[in-house]
Amino acid sequence: MKNLKGRTAILTGASKGIGVYVARALAKQGMNLVLAARSASALEEVRKAVERLGVRAIAVPTDVGDRSALESLVERSRSEFGAIDVLVNNAGIELILAYHKLTPEEIEQIVNVNLVAPMHLTWLVLPGMLERGQGHIINMSSLAGKAGPACNEAYGATKAGLIGFTQSLRATYHDSGVSASVVCPGFVEEGMYAKTKEEFGLEAPRRLGVSKPEAVASGVIRAIKKDLPEVIVNPGPIRPLLMINAVSPSLGEWIVERIGAAAVFRKVAELRADQRVKAEQDAGDTGTAQS
Repeated sequence: MKNLKGRTAILTGASKGIGVYVARALAKQGMNLVLAARSASALEEVRKAVERLGVRAIAVPTDVGDRSALESLVERSRSEFGAIDVLVNNAGIELILAYHKLTPEEIEQIVNVNLVAPMHLTWLVLPGMLERGQGHIINMSSLAGKAGPACNEAYGATKAGLIGFTQSLRATYHDSGVSASVVCPGFVEEGMYAKTKEEFGLEAPRRLGVSKPEAVASGVIRAIKKDLPEVIVNPGPIRPLLMINAVSPSLGEWIVERIGAAAVFRKVAELRADQRVKAEQDAGDTGTAQS
């Protein structure tokens, strides 16, 4: 889909982080936007910003973990703009913690938001795209989906799932005019990494580097226009490591340990576990005092 001007895109996770930059990039291409996220006030700010770029945009507060909310999102999009040309499944959540310390509810929430929601939203928009013989779906994965990081089992599993989901979509709808791409960023200055850095003061491993959010947004545009199967966004030479990991998982695992990536995630998980213990103790002390 080389010409995006005048077309319409749904963008989830549009209120903050990478989503804001993707919204701007799509608007600069002349796309009308349906902006979805949970925060109504933050969405409204993004809506105003992209409309200043000369396109139409609506803000639709949406919990992507709620199937009925996704159905309402698509209905609202169609009523406002008619055809949906592009879907960007950007919304996602992460919780770095040793797997056995996650609650069943937390595991379920991560899977629902990161994987089930994109699959269901894609299912909702596909019939219209196929009927018109054009459309593109972007699934925002992560390098965590290429090589699962320590203390991030649920997140890594969902991001790997998005990669497989995208590959199957491309195979199923080959030559239909409808396609899909997966974008896999590493550490990014905005979003989840930025929040973790601010909260715990930990830096990404120097050999992996940190990408600018503009680079991720640019990757999204490139994927749509060139119909790329996969776009990896990382400042360092990550593809050789991924190739080594595919050919020799044991060697890949050793390299990941050597560059310190696993240690970063383990340290964050340790600090977050301590944080939870303290919160539980504080809650217990408050309850005792009140009684």
